[in-house]
Amino acid sequence: MASPEKQSDLPHFMILIYEREVPDSMRAALPTVLEAHMRLPAQIAETGARIITGNALRPAAQAISVRDNTPVRGSLADGAHTLAGYFIVGASDLDHAVWIGRMIPVADGWVEVRPVLMN
Repeated sequence: MASPEKQSDLPHFMILIYEREVPDSMRAALPTVLEAHMRLPAQIAETGARIITGNALRPAAQAISVRDNTPVRGSLADGAHTLAGYFIVGASDLDHAVWIGRMIPVADGWVEVRPVLMN
């Protein structure tokens, strides 16, 4: 495993988590998915990467979208799935970040991995 100093120099990637349904609370989350998420930091650290930050999001119905400077209740994103959470990870490259993305547990959805533009 890389030292903490080396890990801080790693490029950052955002892993977006999409789900069909987003629970209203942690208690409403599937226990198997929640338990798998609790094990993630150690599993990711074993690969030489690290989680910089990450959070679950509340359901899209609780969002406020802004388009053309007009606030609108809910998400403007179309489709059966919605953004449920995210991680920012430090990984050696995009392939490494995708490998980490494959570790992310989802109930009924997928993850998307994107490089973060950094100064």
